[in-house]
Amino acid sequence: MNKRNQFTIGIVVIVVAVIVLAIQGMQEDETMSYSKTVSEVRLLDDKARSVNLKVSGDLKKGSIIRNNMDLDFVITEGGEELEIHYIGKDPIPDTFNNEMDAEVVVSGRLQADGVFNAERIQAKCASKYEADYSSMKTD
Repeated sequence: MNKRNQFTIGIVVIVVAVIVLAIQGMQEDETMSYSKTVSEVRLLDDKARSVNLKVSGDLKKGSIIRNNMDLDFVITEGGEELEIHYIGKDPIPDTFNNEMDAEVVVSGRLQADGVFNAERIQAKCASKYEADYSSMKTD
């Protein structure tokens, strides 16, 4: 087989792979999740249980309850609250505690009882990592 045929076959394989990946990416399946706030989830009601969701809100201080491997807490937004039950297997960051001011993003599904079963948790604790510019001089 000459180099030109090898090059043509290589290009065809790459094009077919790109087309297959594009088709898979356009299909709506279990890997897709819609990003919502707590109040938006409350507005969706029954529709929220049929899809995977990413829900963002503020951690309610004092709401974290750890019981062995179980973790329950509450996130709030716009006066609405959402109970979260973490069912994921990823370790919980040590910084995730009852005293932190943090925005939390959870991924999972809303259950019929109104509790959100989260498979993933992300805590955004910006204030802890902000630079302290108070000692800098301004001229």
